Amino acid sequence: MKRKEIALTKETRRARCVPKIMETIAPYLGLRSSDRVAIKINLSGSREIYANTSYAAVESLIFFLKEQFGICEIAVIEGSDGAFFSNRSTWDIFYKFRYKEVELNGARLVNLDELEHDESLTVQTLSGERPVHFARFEADYLISVVPPKTHNIFPVSLAIPNLVGFVRPEERVLMFGASRTEMRRLSFSGNQRYFQLIDNAGRNFAALLGKISPDLVLIDGLYGMEGKGPIKGSPVFHGFAVASEDPVQADAMATYVMGINVNDVSYLKYAAEAGLGNLCWQNVIGVDPAQVKFPYRPHPLHPRQRCWLKHTEKSVNGAARLNDTPNPSGSRSSRRRHEHGQS
Repeated sequence: MKRKEIALTKETRRARCVPKIMETIAPYLGLRSSDRVAIKINLSGSREIYANTSYAAVESLIFFLKEQFGICEIAVIEGSDGAFFSNRSTWDIFYKFRYKEVELNGARLVNLDELEHDESLTVQTLSGERPVHFARFEADYLISVVPPKTHNIFPVSLAIPNLVGFVRPEERVLMFGASRTEMRRLSFSGNQRYFQLIDNAGRNFAALLGKISPDLVLIDGLYGMEGKGPIKGSPVFHGFAVASEDPVQADAMATYVMGINVNDVSYLKYAAEAGLGNLCWQNVIGVDPAQVKFPYRPHPLHPRQRCWLKHTEKSVNGAARLNDTPNPSGSRSSRRRHEHGQS
């Protein structure tokens, strides 16, 4: 696929973090003044500030789009996991984290939970295939703005998992590879099915990316979250930002500067294999990634997360060998099937 540019900046001031990365990537964007722009934020925490997209970052982005690109129509959109799991409305989370103020800046606020979730996607779960339903928001240019976080299923949660906000609230958990009941019963630390969960989730988010792909990813790493992310982790003052029109490349770059192996992230592997983006980057605009790299304390489950691919490949190869094993025609099992009329 055609390579898209990627920008990386280092900045420790909130007022300059988003403008600086946008100034760096702006000459390479396919954004027009007539475009209707949607900014997809991440509000996965009902109380946790650093689990969520910073309001100040979004406000800076709105000002930049208006002043530098002449964009007139901007919507800030989200369907909040934090709201659903705390029995609240996404509107409650909008108001708690200041997002009602975007309307004072000439943008409108959209609760994705209130849209028709009239498109479907078949996803993989521990109990087999299940349908999930998702909404679309009419826009010419979709921007995903997220903080960098660790995660209990993927090693990282960045722009591609942020797409879960488009999914019907009660079905979002299925995107992570299991039903709510299965999640409660699953031992993440000791059960071999955890590897299947990681594999399912990676395939599911790659499939959703094939349906809804951001036109621009902006990872606001002024602060990140380490440890028990994506909700209960600890804040990290990092001071970086990544931007690219290739969502796979943007998430891969952020994964690298967080000190985590890109090959350990199942959704990146399957998205790249599906031709939805590039895992590698060349000629990074801005600063050298090595100058920004700062190893995050990973989720406590990270040692098992790192075994996901090896375990999955071993299971697939083992099943293939089992299927390829010949069953001699004179064997007891073969005779038994013949005697009972089984094919």
